Amino acid sequence: MNPVNTKAYNLPPDATWLITGCSSGIGRAIATLIASKPQHRLIATARDPSSLDYLPDGNPNIFKTALDVTKPESVNAAFSAAAEHFGDGFHLDVVVNNAGYSLSGDTESATEEETHQEIETLFFGTARVTTKAVENMRQSETHRGGLIFNISSLAGLCAFPGHAYYHAGKFAVEGWSESVAREMHPDWNINFCIVEPGGVKTNFEGHSKAHTAPHPAYQAPGTPARILEKYVEQGIKLGMGMEPAAVAEAVYTIASRGEKVPLHLPLGATAWNLIKSKLEGFLAELEAVKGISAMGAEL
Repeated sequence: MNPVNTKAYNLPPDATWLITGCSSGIGRAIATLIASKPQHRLIATARDPSSLDYLPDGNPNIFKTALDVTKPESVNAAFSAAAEHFGDGFHLDVVVNNAGYSLSGDTESATEEETHQEIETLFFGTARVTTKAVENMRQSETHRGGLIFNISSLAGLCAFPGHAYYHAGKFAVEGWSESVAREMHPDWNINFCIVEPGGVKTNFEGHSKAHTAPHPAYQAPGTPARILEKYVEQGIKLGMGMEPAAVAEAVYTIASRGEKVPLHLPLGATAWNLIKSKLEGFLAELEAVKGISAMGAEL
């Protein structure tokens, strides 16, 4: 396979960041961190720009604008507005695709509208913004290159009951990002990092989480999704999960340390351990079916 992220990435001292989904959670934490860096420039976006009032007004290095990742015209308008604000030679250095929400519940009860909206936001929204960002990053002859963080999740590698369409969207982000990363010419120095946090203390019971209607066939206490729900509820009560600020610090560290960018970045002990366990289990499964897989050929 084509290698990815082949060169060390050096973050410019006056880097321009574009972040989606800045109204709360991880996006808000990253935007707050970048806004605290006096030389950096920030394009903070949200569907409703009034939700960005935690960022100061009157700072020319901070540009707040509307961006709904589910609407191509909104993505194009946000990029155009940012280019107009920052003027000639507008170049993105770092893009963080963070916008999204979780859809949980019984898969049989999910409506067409719910499922399409989930994939539209998680996957197609990420794809739209990334494609525009790559176009910007590769075109400059004097300032070519950049770094794209696609915020996936532990849920992009490990699947659990009761979140089928959320997993579908995050799995899609993982595969799509890996493929696009391998399309980049080495001279462009465009780097990708798929961020895979475990549980994060975000507004998960607010607008960042949606539920399908309960399905009567899945309501028994022993149903896998109900067991997981109970476990998650207990974990929330115990304060489990990373702080959004810790995710922001990890993202900034990867961008600013002057080293090669990892394609995958699990965050948190839960994510690291469960991903490792899944991969080890997959290797065991491979060995178990080796004879069948070979189909008469030597492996």
